[in-house]
Amino acid sequence: MSDFGVLLIDKPPNITSFDVVRKLRKITGIRKIGHTGTLDPFATGLLQICIGKATRVASKLTNKDKTYLATCQFGIQTDTGDITGEIIKQEKPSMIFKEDINKIIPEILRIASQIPHKFSAVKVDGKRAYDLARQKKEVVLQSRPIKILGFSIENFEDNKLTYKAHVSKGTYIRVLSETIAEKLGTIGTTINLRRTKIGEIDLNSAIKLEDLNISNWKKHLIPLTKIFSSLIKVYIEPEQKELFRNGSIVEVSQKNEDEVIVLDKADECVGFGYIKEGSLKPKIVFI
Repeated sequence: MSDFGVLLIDKPPNITSFDVVRKLRKITGIRKIGHTGTLDPFATGLLQICIGKATRVASKLTNKDKTYLATCQFGIQTDTGDITGEIIKQEKPSMIFKEDINKIIPEILRIASQIPHKFSAVKVDGKRAYDLARQKKEVVLQSRPIKILGFSIENFEDNKLTYKAHVSKGTYIRVLSETIAEKLGTIGTTINLRRTKIGEIDLNSAIKLEDLNISNWKKHLIPLTKIFSSLIKVYIEPEQKELFRNGSIVEVSQKNEDEVIVLDKADECVGFGYIKEGSLKPKIVFI
């Protein structure tokens, strides 16, 4: 069984994403491990963890869109934008009805840019924004393009809005909650956050961190062929495999493909490449 691939973890609350990586290093005995998108310590849900050689494709997974289930509490504002921070403002919201929220959904879907929260991992002059914010230093962050691909109300009561948001890479749900509150004429902060999907990978496929151990982790290791199931598979012969691994062009029957996943006869992932006029050119190679 291959010792590289992706583990889908349902992250528990109150630990960092790197804490998950640290624990998995102990469980697997493998040092080369990395996640593909940080979840705040208070947040839960889907973490894609690349194991071994699969860390080389982490950026491909990081760029995927994501879906979150979030709850925003109206009437309070914290310095961090979530329930872990200090309350810096509090007010009694004016009467908000579900119909009011429904009316602003078209506006939410038109949001095209966002300024990251000062308590975020964005780097400013080589330093994390949250480190500067904790030191009470001024943090100036630039607006960045985002997309809200989908939005729905899951529940609304007691001035708490639970919503589902399908968003592009780089979207901060904490900031989105604050923006929603602002559009409703009040303030708000995120009190619950759960990531339910990354690209086509669903949280239902994940295992709870506490259920993973030395004996069973390999059973839950997902091969890259399943993670990148949308890519065309190209099978190569043993002699072609060595050429491909050495960075050489391999002749194949397909004519043109922007990106393919390359496999050997044992269905083992050899790497990724692209095809032009029947020539398979390596992009990422697993030795």
